[in-house]
Amino acid sequence: MKILIVTTKSPYPLFEGRALRTYNLIKQAAREHEIHLLSFVQTQEDLDGIEHMRTICPVVEYEKLYFEGARTQILKDAICELFSRAPLPVVKYRTAAMRERMRRLMATHHYDLVHLDMLHLADYIDLCGNTPVALIEHNVEHVILDRRADTETRPLHRAYLRYQAAKLKAFEAQACRRADHVVAVSELDAEQLRQLAPGAQVTSVPNGVDTDYFATAGRPRKPASLVFVGGFTWFPNLDAIRYFCEDILPKLVKVVPDVHLTVIGKQPDTPVVHEIARHPNVHLAGQVDDIRPFVDEAAAYIVPLRIGGGTRLKILDALSMSKAIISTSVGCEGLEVENGQTIITADTPDAFAQAIVQLLQSPELATAIGQRGRQLVEQRYDWAAVAKGLMKVYADTVAARARPSSQPA
Repeated sequence: MKILIVTTKSPYPLFEGRALRTYNLIKQAAREHEIHLLSFVQTQEDLDGIEHMRTICPVVEYEKLYFEGARTQILKDAICELFSRAPLPVVKYRTAAMRERMRRLMATHHYDLVHLDMLHLADYIDLCGNTPVALIEHNVEHVILDRRADTETRPLHRAYLRYQAAKLKAFEAQACRRADHVVAVSELDAEQLRQLAPGAQVTSVPNGVDTDYFATAGRPRKPASLVFVGGFTWFPNLDAIRYFCEDILPKLVKVVPDVHLTVIGKQPDTPVVHEIARHPNVHLAGQVDDIRPFVDEAAAYIVPLRIGGGTRLKILDALSMSKAIISTSVGCEGLEVENGQTIITADTPDAFAQAIVQLLQSPELATAIGQRGRQLVEQRYDWAAVAKGLMKVYADTVAARARPSSQPA
């Protein structure tokens, strides 16, 4: 088939979970189909990554967004959103230039299927005409905003988040009904979307991991060392580390004074990030070319997320590297992990600190949990296996549109 994939950012470089999923599935899909890419680019890194995508896709086009004059454009979008039924994240990606570029591609290439790689792009369904659409939901988006509002202590901010979540929920329900097929990243998300939009065709295609790339090199583990992977440009990651530093770490230091956390990922120059960086037991390593040495050397891997949706690729990467993980239930939801066997879950500061202490004081337990985690991803989450599910969605979506509608008796 000839398939157009539309994305909010370049799938390369691989600096965030959404890019990891999209990039790996495009690579797998390109083995069977002719994949064309149409993407927004929002940074110079995005623009550089587009050139790499040309090695995979015979047609790659892009449209710049917030590339220059970002503050002015953000203000304009915020004003437009007040007069729109669509929430702000959708208004952001609604541009005349992108619509014209997509309209031209649709007219030129006559695609068998359009893959919209995020809810925020659902406004482009109307350009697809008779071409079937698969809408990819990396998260149940309105749930993330609801959870963020739950943790917000400032009344005005909380009220605004509730307002945006309500708009996003209504838009999400409509988008799921308009698409021919909706792809969720976990069965939990899929069920939430079925309840949100009864009658929508929803299939779960889980996140995955490159088990050959993410494999332990057997580096000696540093005692009392922890690692977290996730950029602070995504609010749930920032909230997770603030929660860890403020509520969990003080309890942990009382038992393990020399405990040390390394945080990997983009860390913007903001007062909140500076506050975290001042903690003597925390090191902000920033964005690195290869996370594997940091993960390999850590005694344990933490995921103290309180906000989120979908499934965390960071956990799959750590499982693939045979790493013992302590996570909140939100952090590992949607994954087929088992508490005490392939992961340890803890949802209070006391329980989280105690679980870390247990793993730090029992390296044998950490090794056993890590080995079982590796076995799990080999069996269930390798990208080659995951991609088969997406290829079936593509085939089923095209076949369903091709079938004549049944006539009422």
